[in-house]
Amino acid sequence: MKYRLGHAGILCQDMDKSLPFYVDILGLTLTSRWYNLDQVNIAFLGKGCCETVELVGKPYLDYEQTFIYKHGFGINQVAFQVEDADNAFVELIRKKVKVAWEPFNMDEILGMRQCAFYDDDGRLFKIYSYPRGKSMTLPNSKQQGSPTDIRVQHVSILTHDLRRTQDFYTRIFDMKPLFEITEDNGGTVYMVDSTFNLHTNNFMLEIVGPPHLTARQESMLEKHGACYDHLGFTAEDIQGVWKNLVDKGIQPAVSPTSERGLFMGWLKDPNGIDIEIMAPLPTDILSVALQNGQVPNLAKTTWKQISFA
Repeated sequence: MKYRLGHAGILCQDMDKSLPFYVDILGLTLTSRWYNLDQVNIAFLGKGCCETVELVGKPYLDYEQTFIYKHGFGINQVAFQVEDADNAFVELIRKKVKVAWEPFNMDEILGMRQCAFYDDDGRLFKIYSYPRGKSMTLPNSKQQGSPTDIRVQHVSILTHDLRRTQDFYTRIFDMKPLFEITEDNGGTVYMVDSTFNLHTNNFMLEIVGPPHLTARQESMLEKHGACYDHLGFTAEDIQGVWKNLVDKGIQPAVSPTSERGLFMGWLKDPNGIDIEIMAPLPTDILSVALQNGQVPNLAKTTWKQISFA
């Protein structure tokens, strides 16, 4: 069974503010919109070749209401696409993953079948498949058009135990590390699924855990516990993009600076979610890493110093 990291789900306080933020300001493409008063209020967004963000507004389901009560509005789940959600359900049961709900048919609303589980820290993840011949994908887009273009890169998990969480996503979804920034088994690991490539299916899972967390990460972990932390985007002109977004009225968090060898800036979306804008990763080095299985560690070197001789 192949699992493709599909999208991150966001519970929105106000869809009328969240949707323009991601479409008009960040430049994502609205691929589908599902709205029926008192029944469903969902938007799927993407950039590049596939959908990567799901926005969910009122009315909320019971489990969504529970999440909002405990944590407020924010990222409440990630979703993996498979060829057959029922077969995936059987496989994950066999792997003894905790069930959230069994497969059911959403054809009348979203044209998909889905089930859901919890990872070892209790974070919700969904498994979904489309009816044969149907999909929600965008035309392939291999490169950014300009230095100010913004693209979705990753969704981030914050956990108390980095290696335990990494092991879960390796065992259950056959994900593998692409590169890391770690010391003493703490820091950051970027994980990719078996369908990942650097140009047409490049959505990643970032896993972050102690020790050596930033002050922002420590505060988030103390407040929410293990959780989905933020969305990561890339742009070539970090300074220009960050300033332009702030000038448009987006709430700034941290101005662009270098963190552990990566250049990035931080903002807030309308729901208070942290939005990371970072420089694109060097695809030539990552391509070699994908091919030979070696995992660069930026805590011990820099991109320029990396050698796979």
